[in-house]
Amino acid sequence: MENWHASPDDTRLLQTMTERLISASTVRPGQVISRGPNTTGRSLLTPGCNTNDIAVYPAYWVRDPAWVAESGLIPAEDVWGWLTLMTETMQGHTSRNLASGGVIPPYAIADHINVDGSPVFYPGTYASDDTQGPPYGKYPPHDDQYWITYTAYAYAKITGDDRTFTREVPTPAGALPLWQVCELTHNAFPVDVRSQLCVASDALDEHIVDWGYNDTIIKTGKLLFPSLLRIESAMKLAHLFERAGMREEAETYRQQTAHLRRAILETFYQEDERHEAWLMSASGLGHKPDVWGSAYALTLGIVPQDLAQAIAKSLLHGYRERTTVLAGQVRHIPTTHGYWEQAQCAQGAYQNGAYWGYPAGWYIYALSLVDQSAAAAMFTEYLAYLRDNWDDSLRTCAWECINPDLQHYQNPGYLTTVALPYAVLKNKGLLA
Repeated sequence: MENWHASPDDTRLLQTMTERLISASTVRPGQVISRGPNTTGRSLLTPGCNTNDIAVYPAYWVRDPAWVAESGLIPAEDVWGWLTLMTETMQGHTSRNLASGGVIPPYAIADHINVDGSPVFYPGTYASDDTQGPPYGKYPPHDDQYWITYTAYAYAKITGDDRTFTREVPTPAGALPLWQVCELTHNAFPVDVRSQLCVASDALDEHIVDWGYNDTIIKTGKLLFPSLLRIESAMKLAHLFERAGMREEAETYRQQTAHLRRAILETFYQEDERHEAWLMSASGLGHKPDVWGSAYALTLGIVPQDLAQAIAKSLLHGYRERTTVLAGQVRHIPTTHGYWEQAQCAQGAYQNGAYWGYPAGWYIYALSLVDQSAAAAMFTEYLAYLRDNWDDSLRTCAWECINPDLQHYQNPGYLTTVALPYAVLKNKGLLA
């Protein structure tokens, strides 16, 4: 078949669903939701539907909006408001030691920010005081550090303004140019000196979560997904510095991108006798095929063509054999590899065996590299599940994750179940 694209009708349906969820997930200044009024002075994009009586993660989580903004459906002024909220609430020049045993490093970015403007640096809580922290890591999650750069890139893309990166933003240390904040945060967390890959200590009392969508999972050693976020952050920094006329700085991040690309493949790429391959999730605890990370890496375009074909064939095999995909939703690791070794959630539930719409766009794009008909079939399956279960109240559809075998359906009206695949497929030219 010719290169597959979604039909105009299917594209309109997916966009309409995305717009509906963006509207339901946006909390305007002064609007009251379950956790109180939004007093930040900004329009906040929350992870899902939020009203006075519906609460789907009722705070501004830093990762999802940065990706959703690339859909082109968010006003530029909203994105700038998110940026300045993140810079205002970031950790300053010194560490913060918490009574819980947690440590917030210098220049850390909040994991999420409450509607009253108070920053929370750890998952699993809305507390901004010293009770936040373990068991969700001694340190905040690795990935939070990169979302300032992602959001800055989205803002520059929306506005087309080459001067964006030199604008000053508020920080606890006073006004700083945006580029400096992006650099401080990009380089704030521990990485392996030689490879530049994100790492977690083998000592579990020194635990650091690798990224927000595995924040109930314990991994050690070199970590795939935050390293993929790090390489994309470096790519975006190179682009933003180049656009701002700061060519020496742009070259620094182009070199880091090339270095990280080699290190990611050397460390995580694992091929079998059928010449099919996965990127493994971690080099220590958590050394299992990372379905999300493998699909995301292909979407980033950082894998050479022959190796990308081998990874895409594993994803295709997983799709056909039903070890990775159900109803167009995607598991973190194949069913053939069971469950994570250490998790805070039950087997088959949430991040330990449930199926998510979040990475569906990456997966569909990866399939399109080796089998157009499979990409079309997965998209049809994904959209059919959304359409057939849709309800305008958003109370029984667009679930964060599902596992029908366990009657596990978590958080309806979840924004990125729909909006992230829409943004990915749109930017890859697979929508009409």
